[in-house]
Amino acid sequence: MRCRTLIPALFTIASLHAGTFRREQWGAPLVTVSESANTWTIAGQKTRLTLNATNLALEVHAGAAEWRTAPSGEKDMLIKARGQERYVRLTAAKRLKIEPYDTGFKTGLKIILEGWDPTQTTQTTTPRDVTLYLTICLEGRDEEVVFDAAAHEGGAAVRQLDWPMAMDAREVDYTILSNGRGNLLPRTWPKEYFPIRSIKDGKVSTNDHSVLQSHVIESWSMSWWGFQKGKNAMMVLVETPDDAAYQFHHPAGGPTVIGPRWLATVGHFGYSRTVRMCFFDDANYVTLAKRYRRYVMDTGLFVSLKEKIARTHVLQDVIGTPQTRLSILRNLSPESDRYDRTNPTNNYHLNTFDERAAQLKDLKARSIGRTLVFVSAWPHLGYDRQHPDPLPPPEKAGGWEGMKRLADTCRELGYPFIFHDQYRDYYADAPSYDPQFAIHEEDDSLPAKAFAGSRFGDWKEGVIPWMRHWDGGKQTYLNARFQPGHLRKNYQLFFDHGIHPQGIYIDVVGYVPPDEDFNPEHRLTRSEAMRGQIECLNWSRHNLGVVATEAGSDWVIPYVDIINQSGGVGKCIPVPLYNLVYHDAVLISYGGRNEDQKNLLLGILCGGVPELPLLENDTDGKRMGLISQMAALNKRVALLEMTNHQLLDPDRHREQTTFADGTTVTVDWDAMEVTVKP
Repeated sequence: MRCRTLIPALFTIASLHAGTFRREQWGAPLVTVSESANTWTIAGQKTRLTLNATNLALEVHAGAAEWRTAPSGEKDMLIKARGQERYVRLTAAKRLKIEPYDTGFKTGLKIILEGWDPTQTTQTTTPRDVTLYLTICLEGRDEEVVFDAAAHEGGAAVRQLDWPMAMDAREVDYTILSNGRGNLLPRTWPKEYFPIRSIKDGKVSTNDHSVLQSHVIESWSMSWWGFQKGKNAMMVLVETPDDAAYQFHHPAGGPTVIGPRWLATVGHFGYSRTVRMCFFDDANYVTLAKRYRRYVMDTGLFVSLKEKIARTHVLQDVIGTPQTRLSILRNLSPESDRYDRTNPTNNYHLNTFDERAAQLKDLKARSIGRTLVFVSAWPHLGYDRQHPDPLPPPEKAGGWEGMKRLADTCRELGYPFIFHDQYRDYYADAPSYDPQFAIHEEDDSLPAKAFAGSRFGDWKEGVIPWMRHWDGGKQTYLNARFQPGHLRKNYQLFFDHGIHPQGIYIDVVGYVPPDEDFNPEHRLTRSEAMRGQIECLNWSRHNLGVVATEAGSDWVIPYVDIINQSGGVGKCIPVPLYNLVYHDAVLISYGGRNEDQKNLLLGILCGGVPELPLLENDTDGKRMGLISQMAALNKRVALLEMTNHQLLDPDRHREQTTFADGTTVTVDWDAMEVTVKP
């Protein structure tokens, strides 16, 4: 018989603190906790929560709005014991105890659950294999709701936990998603939607098994999401994102199901997890972005460009400076999925270092006074080949001497240059390749979990995941502990040859999730993987200069100066949530090829940095005018907060951004025109 323990009928938290001072005199929340008929109430001055003790469904009354979570379900938690996994319902615990909980700064309830039988063999399973400790509290004068989850794992491990339950979104107008640069997903959006997976003909791809998790630009560029209901809004802010994911489902026509999901770290729950709910009257997506901006400032995740310029002076010189990308050698491996077997000549393209130097001189002659040069495809066998051992440079391109002449040309022209580099992808033909340094998944089960093989096709050899989508063909993923050593090794060779770039672009770090490694010789959590990559970013800043990466999930913000727009705008209704939080913390570049006039307008709207085509043989003066306009605007507003964004008409044909100095940028998408005032 299941045992439930409940505190008697009425309990006031204040009784825990008998003394001469009232709670408000020593700063405690003015919150009461009571229980009646299996319903617990946490009542603040403006927010009231009710918890159904039988199904753990929660109602929040905040201001004029009511918000509800779903009740406990069949797949609340995934437990593993004696090699077997099983989903369990939280309310199926043999023991469930609810009691008041008060830390002195947040007040509410503690829920203790224990006693699941993950293998359905009660003779051999003890009820203490897993004990969950869940708390729900009101905190601060805004009475935000804070949820914590911790687990004691005995003979079983918690592999996944959905807590709190997903929000009931049947009455919301929009779900506000921070994937990519930001999205509004209407409740009745007519197409099936899944943030990270490919969508074709209105359906989510069945070939893409990528997992929603934090620190993937397509899942979360920032660790929050929210809801709009009339003039009211609320957000879910994930304070422990390293091993976080979310429950998500949006069928064609809606509604959207979304809620927190906690993932195991190298097989176990491991540490306490925290998520916060914030509630607002008369608010929208801008309000939520600004609340997250305050959070990242409070926690140190936000580092402004002004602070970054103080530590890396060369960064000042690239504010408002267009970026030019030049490639040396593309040479696809026959093992690559991209290899063109019909027209093999498409697989090889070479521009020597001297040819690229001549083109930069021509750029200077066309009155391009300054540009930041990104040099890619310089490895011995070409772009995306043999990492992390790409050197020496290709002989056919000019070898070390040719690379040195290109570097000298950049210095003479006053063009700072950096190398496009890569340290996560681990190619089978790299000279130092050794399987012991590749990430090991927990077992040899399929499909493999590592991104981006989960999208482009993957397989395993034992416990090592492989893919072959990129130019270099067969590759796995290098344990992040070993990435900094390869970075230092390679740049020492550059220095030995008199080549000193003014920074670096480290590919994929800000786009893909950090890896886990189950190899017992160098076990790696996602948090430890980020620390390894942070070491690469910090070393680069100290020894090279400006630091750039791809896309820029927000955990990299303290360590990088520049990101590109990879990850793109939304697949439903795009809104610049990322820019509203981080515009003055990182430079974002926007492409300027012939087909990218829309992207240039977007770049101006967001106060970004333009990408300048190396070869400008056409007469498209409008495109070059937009590039010049974006560069000038970035010079003016790069160090300023983006304070507002508005969709100016219901059909979203016109939108406007505002910056801290009062500058407004309005884009008319029908006329393909932009207006900057003043």
